[in-house]
Amino acid sequence: MAAVDYQKEVTGQDVTTADVEQMDSGPVQIHAVTDLDDDRFSLWSVLGMQYTCSAAPISISGFMVFTLGLGGNPFFFWCFLFAALVQGLPTLSLAELSSAFPHVAGQTYWTSILAPPKYRRFLTYLDGAMTLWTWILALAGGWVLTGQFILGTITVINSSFTPQTYQIFLFALMNCVISVLLNSYLIKIYPAINKFFVVFINAAVVFIIIVLLAKAQPKASARTVFVNIVNESGWPDGWTFFLNLLPGLAAISLPDTATHMAEEVPEPHRRIPQVMVGSYVLSFLGAFVMVIVLLFCTVNPQNLLEPLGGAPIFQICWDAWNNRGFVIVVGIIYVSVFGQATTNITTVLSRIFWSFAQSGGLPAIGFVTKVDPRLQLPLNSLLVSAAITAAFTLLAFSPAYVLNAIYGSAGLCVVVSYGLPIFLLVLDKRRALPANRYFSLGQFGWFVNVALLCIYPLLCTVVSFPLFSPVTSKAMNWTSVVFAGVLLLTIGNWFLVRSSYQLPKATAFERVHVH
Repeated sequence: MAAVDYQKEVTGQDVTTADVEQMDSGPVQIHAVTDLDDDRFSLWSVLGMQYTCSAAPISISGFMVFTLGLGGNPFFFWCFLFAALVQGLPTLSLAELSSAFPHVAGQTYWTSILAPPKYRRFLTYLDGAMTLWTWILALAGGWVLTGQFILGTITVINSSFTPQTYQIFLFALMNCVISVLLNSYLIKIYPAINKFFVVFINAAVVFIIIVLLAKAQPKASARTVFVNIVNESGWPDGWTFFLNLLPGLAAISLPDTATHMAEEVPEPHRRIPQVMVGSYVLSFLGAFVMVIVLLFCTVNPQNLLEPLGGAPIFQICWDAWNNRGFVIVVGIIYVSVFGQATTNITTVLSRIFWSFAQSGGLPAIGFVTKVDPRLQLPLNSLLVSAAITAAFTLLAFSPAYVLNAIYGSAGLCVVVSYGLPIFLLVLDKRRALPANRYFSLGQFGWFVNVALLCIYPLLCTVVSFPLFSPVTSKAMNWTSVVFAGVLLLTIGNWFLVRSSYQLPKATAFERVHVH
């Protein structure tokens, strides 16, 4: 394909891909020097991966189940807008860092660059562990949620069917197996599938929107959608508003997805920020239109309190058009999209797991750092990380509100994972960023970074707060308990690996002539 004419290790912040880009001219691309396939994912396939990981236009309605009874349509709509704007802050912040220092470890590597020498090893380890936990919990929750949608679809097909909890677990394991196969022995077709799902998701959204607009009668009034609050939470309206943030935060999430594919994407300093920002814009616009249509086409809001198949989107579609075939098609769409989303999350998790193990963050499992020479991917890391996450799907046997706690605790891990390098960047007065980086926020970067750090304490409180009052064991929010367990395991593991843990190694880049 090409001849290598330049290769040099990036050391700290002295040499970046932007520097490498200026060292030669002609038709060239910058590639990572890696044992992985550095040309596996094109711009469009990695965009498909990032976009499908959250699948915001589809998932926003799937996450409605978390906030039923918390203010009704107005709070759901306005909180979605607020949450979407909030999620733009880490997207821009991380895109700028990924442009300056593309690395498979992402925010963990940036922490190692920005942290004070005295605390560098521990802070880097902490960020790496929190990043790993974020993706483990997100994947476990995604597999369980997919299992619930499969059972919900079966319920629509056969109304006499009674779902059992163990069936959710079995479907979650089935999803795990499919994710592993697509990420290993079917890896050659996997990038094409990601490209397909960019089109599929948008086509599915258009299909659902057209049918709902055509069939839902009577439409909700603008006052019902934007003004009339129906608050059954027991909390004051002002605070209940913030409790509605979780669906929007979860739907437009994981902006660091593309970052962890830095060694498998040509021109990572350009393409990764392009994908991050582009995916955010697509997610916001698609989800915004979907939310508007769903709220105006909700014919009977009271039915959502006990929705068909346990999924509000099924009930909205059924009330709009009492046609079993239509609802079954919607179910197939949601199962397909959530299934592909978890497959993509599996991809990213395996790379994070691999990178963290390379630094010595995981005791006694050094074999996961090996790259399969035939597949050119970290197969052992894929298998072990999937097995660990599969164990967490046993939480499917817990009460339904545990799924809320899984996503909530993932949110707390995100705050540490994203917030730590951004806090250190602000503390450094943004001086570590090379002036010639491809994606630069300029002076606006100060506002974006500081605003994110200011909003994070509120988000930590929101995702940990009980949704209903009075608080009972069933209405309790167990997010803080799950997160405390995660933190305890993380600190305990530090004492096992602190003598051997090393900072992530800088990525080497090379200029490749393209003929």
